[in-house]
Amino acid sequence: MSAMKTAQQAIDLILHQGLRETKARHSNVLKLEKAIPEKQNKHGAIAMYRSKAQMAKSWGTIYTSKEAVYDNYATSTHWTPNVFNYLTYTDAAKHYVKGAKEQNLSQINTLVVDVDYRDAEERQAKFAEVWDTAMLDVQFMPTLILATQKGYHIYYVFDEPVFVRRYANGKLPAVRAAKAIAKSLKDFYAQKLPAVDVTCNSFGIFRVPRPDNIEYFEPKMTVDFQALMTWSINFANDQHQIKPQNTQRSFYARRAGRQIDQPWFQALINQTDIDQNVGYGRHNTIFTLALACYSSNVSQAQCFDILDEFNSNLNHPLATQHVQKVINDAYSGQFHAASREYVNALLETWVPDADRRVYLQRSQTTWYKYAKPRTERVNSHVNEWRADLMAYFNQRTSQDNNWFTRTSLRHISKELNICLGSLTKALKELIDQGLVYREKGHGRQATMFATRSSLLQHAMALKQAQRLNYWLMVARFLDPTEQLLALQRFSLTSDPNTTEFEQLRLVDTG
Repeated sequence: MSAMKTAQQAIDLILHQGLRETKARHSNVLKLEKAIPEKQNKHGAIAMYRSKAQMAKSWGTIYTSKEAVYDNYATSTHWTPNVFNYLTYTDAAKHYVKGAKEQNLSQINTLVVDVDYRDAEERQAKFAEVWDTAMLDVQFMPTLILATQKGYHIYYVFDEPVFVRRYANGKLPAVRAAKAIAKSLKDFYAQKLPAVDVTCNSFGIFRVPRPDNIEYFEPKMTVDFQALMTWSINFANDQHQIKPQNTQRSFYARRAGRQIDQPWFQALINQTDIDQNVGYGRHNTIFTLALACYSSNVSQAQCFDILDEFNSNLNHPLATQHVQKVINDAYSGQFHAASREYVNALLETWVPDADRRVYLQRSQTTWYKYAKPRTERVNSHVNEWRADLMAYFNQRTSQDNNWFTRTSLRHISKELNICLGSLTKALKELIDQGLVYREKGHGRQATMFATRSSLLQHAMALKQAQRLNYWLMVARFLDPTEQLLALQRFSLTSDPNTTEFEQLRLVDTG
């Protein structure tokens, strides 16, 4: 595929069906929409800018069709990849664009992480660092990486657009949820790359895909919004847990009480109009309330009785089996307590303003039951076991000077002082997430383990002639729906002939 077609494919993937396919006037494409009565033609708008200087002055052009975008993207540098309901000009000459506000969003197509260095030379020198962070450290593969003048724009494109709906109380829950996810993504990258701009507008203006700036593009690597939201919640909870000791507010010392006794819990559990929602709806509310029960040492059976009654009182309740599944997830040991950020979002979405102020004033300052330091606890959390295992595998592969290591579960259990049951549970989760691959040994041969990081680093070490095919193969491995199956087809052998054979076997020639 030519570079120009690749850029157009990226643009089409990002925009989804947010714009008309053809121009309303002066189109060069034969229009067939009118012949198909059932066809829904979305009328959204985006803006494009021909230079960064013009972008800074909001001097741009409004486009409402993909055809117009394709005609002009090659001469543009920036655009708004998320679609707005409408955009207008502020002057008669139609130079200055207004309306690109989050309150005017029609659909959210992508979230972008902005990495910005001092100059182009530093950008080139840091590419390997950016690549490793995007490909190895984040659970979700990016869809697109674009080179900017001094950095990179890392696109995470949703497999389906997130449509923005305004509720009766004026809130935009989908926007708020997407902003929370964007914040988690930027904060995660900032831990690895100090050059990340954590203050950039999540739904703002970014580089437009062009033949001369695409560093990486894999159309199969789109992201599920709900899966990314779950990752964001876990990341936010983990960030609260690992705050420095001198800034922690001790749950026991302050005696803030259990979360189920706090006013916000009563505020949410008394609501009856909570409905289905892209962002903060019934599932998120029940999950947050269940986490509060879990952190307050309420038994799972009692928690189900409480939330089953809450669900029955809703105007549009969930099915009972869905409630049970949400409670099971909350009590899985992977989470610690309800997150303040998500509690505030739920209050803002569903609790009337006057009541919310009263509840917040009555609430205690401390919202979290912070975990004691691990050295002072008898039990460890599942995420700590997973972290121990990942560190162990990375250390072993480094010591063995290879991209896999041979060992047994009993040996790992002894070295890490983890019981076999907990070890098996943590290892299964890492395998399900595609972070670790295991191949059981035959006879007396020890089991072989490899991590996603070691697989990708091995790819970078292969000869230049083999690297492209190997990387495409590994990219297929990391597709969330086919990840484990693809990894199981990969042979953990260092024989170059076998490696070449596996590459040929895995290439899709159909």
